[in-house]
Amino acid sequence: MRFSLSILLFLFALSGKSQSGFHEGNTLVFSDNNPLKFSTVGGFDNPQFSEIDLNQDGVLDLFVFDRKYDAVRTFIYETASASYSYAPEYERYFPQGLHDFALLRDINCDGNADLFTFFQGGFRLYENLGTNPLSFNLKASKIQTKYGAINTSAFVLAGDVPAITDVDGDGDLDFLTFGTVGSENTIEFNKNLSIETIGSCDTLLFEVETQCWGNVQEPANQAVFEAVSCRGIYPPPPWEDRVGRIHPGSTVLAIDLDADGDKDLITGDIATKTLLRAINSGDAGSANIDVTQQTNAFPNATNPVNMPYLVAGYEIDVDHDGIKDLVLSVNNGIDSSANNSHIWYYRNTSVGAPNYVLQTKNFLLDNMLDIGSSTVPVMIDINGDQRKDMLIAMDYKRTENTFQRSRIYAYLQAADGSFYLDTDNFSNLSFFNLTAISPTLGDLDNDGDLDMIIGAGDGFLHFVKNNGTAGIPLFSFTTPNYMDINTIGSNAAPTLADINDDGLLDLIVGERTGILSYFENVGTASSALFNSSPTIDSFGKIDISYYCCTGFSVPRVLDNPNAFGPGKYLMVGSDEKDIEIYRIASDLNAAFTRVDSIGVNAGKLAPWVEDIDNDGVFEIICGTAEGGLKYLERQGNYPWAISPLETLPNIKVFPNPASANVTISGVHSPSHFTIINLLGATISSGTLTQKSTPLSLENMAAGHYILHVDGAKPTPLIIVK
Repeated sequence: MRFSLSILLFLFALSGKSQSGFHEGNTLVFSDNNPLKFSTVGGFDNPQFSEIDLNQDGVLDLFVFDRKYDAVRTFIYETASASYSYAPEYERYFPQGLHDFALLRDINCDGNADLFTFFQGGFRLYENLGTNPLSFNLKASKIQTKYGAINTSAFVLAGDVPAITDVDGDGDLDFLTFGTVGSENTIEFNKNLSIETIGSCDTLLFEVETQCWGNVQEPANQAVFEAVSCRGIYPPPPWEDRVGRIHPGSTVLAIDLDADGDKDLITGDIATKTLLRAINSGDAGSANIDVTQQTNAFPNATNPVNMPYLVAGYEIDVDHDGIKDLVLSVNNGIDSSANNSHIWYYRNTSVGAPNYVLQTKNFLLDNMLDIGSSTVPVMIDINGDQRKDMLIAMDYKRTENTFQRSRIYAYLQAADGSFYLDTDNFSNLSFFNLTAISPTLGDLDNDGDLDMIIGAGDGFLHFVKNNGTAGIPLFSFTTPNYMDINTIGSNAAPTLADINDDGLLDLIVGERTGILSYFENVGTASSALFNSSPTIDSFGKIDISYYCCTGFSVPRVLDNPNAFGPGKYLMVGSDEKDIEIYRIASDLNAAFTRVDSIGVNAGKLAPWVEDIDNDGVFEIICGTAEGGLKYLERQGNYPWAISPLETLPNIKVFPNPASANVTISGVHSPSHFTIINLLGATISSGTLTQKSTPLSLENMAAGHYILHVDGAKPTPLIIVK
């Protein structure tokens, strides 16, 4: 068989590292009486938890996938301190294109945790090759199963969390998930036939044994179990015909709660704050869920979970005592769901039937800066001590019982460079009932201090005047709907800078769609004046939405030749897990040249550039969709588009097209690679150990593929056909 292999070559950064040397750092510290160990992890919204040995030391570490923005977080377990440490360097080894769920389970019994994720109504599987560093190969684009005589993909609903566990106790992994059409309110049991058929678990052989596992159903719009008689097996309809015919959202967890050798049932629902559990009165081979033994007082009657919405549970040995504990969080990303104090850890104190005891509602969060959702940082000295403090805007924060509307948190910088909370409602801005506020600073009245303009979720801008001094500001919300600027789309994100070199601060505004609007200041230094419509409504011809419709552009202007090279640059945060850098052209109506791209593993990036530690080298503080911060640092100041660390390799692939093997040459050894198809699915990944490395194309179908070498965010280098 001959492969038509068109490989597009990209060079891209290692975990946030760009051509100008930025990489993720951990030296920015926030304190809450004690330093927060995970200050700049970035926050969590809808985290899902799995265990994996990241560094091949024989100890299980922690893999966290945040469903809301498809972000991966990795934590190493340190036995000496009996605690986790954030280790972002492992994140790049996981396949790209994960979404809805990402769960690690050992499907082939080789001792390595393989990766399951959602793809078009089914289960996609990546095999863990057991290498160091980690590498994964696409094992199955969509795992197949038999619905009676029909062989098709096993069904799972986007937004659900399935149970992937040995349901029947035969030694291989099965699936439990709510079904579709004839089984939308009941649970499908996809039985793994590997052990029964070939005597081992290294083959994917599934069939739907029943579509009403446990003889139980959850009626529409109700979070209760009721007994039901099983019907025949109904295969799911084509993917495109399933809309409106599926269960609205559930999580499934199967644990032996009474130590009788079979799996009992725990489910979460999209409309509830609790988990519903019921006991299996049958056995491992023939489940029967006893609806008379159901309760939502789970994991225990004293401290049952209670947080909105769609609670999901994960068995993790948090304390490494050999007994699986329980970690709970929410899997629903709507703004009525909890996004703070929403990771509940229950320690299991029993070897037999689990006895879950609540330890904290802030697992990992208690050592992390996470103030809600969609943060935007700016820096200014607010207490006159000559140290820049940090103002962090957020969209909203919701716990099980409380809600905070959009506001600004103020953190003061201490003498040791750490930051501590001063107030969670700076200038009482929450009083004005704004949403998704995004601030910027600039002296708009020539009085020597920095005023503030705030963009809001509805697309309007608001003026917050500084009535204090340059040393001790006093902000007052004075002008709503500033200058009647109402032509911005939603999620207005302003920045102030002198773009046309006339000595006046102009206005650039990002928005939800990913474009930028430029408003020229036609007033004076002491009295700014902007037209209500943009001077240029597609500034720089920039659109950081890669596909369609949402980009959440957040611009910042850089004009510092010593730090970034000559000229002015636009730094634009996005919802695409990267920060784009453009050189501002002398012709402001022209298309601007993109000169760099910084990969950051978080959503809705809102950058701010500052020399925080006053060492002359500038850092980037990034707000995130998940409600925290990311921190990027570098060894020195370098111009954009010039690598301070290495010369960019001239990568070659030959022969091309190819039939069975290709050779990749010109890379720096060792280098991580990923091959994806044109749909963005990872087909293979691993490490290139030589400057010229042969690569097998076995198991790759005919078609076009993209080869990423060494990093996370692509920058086109060469195209070979």
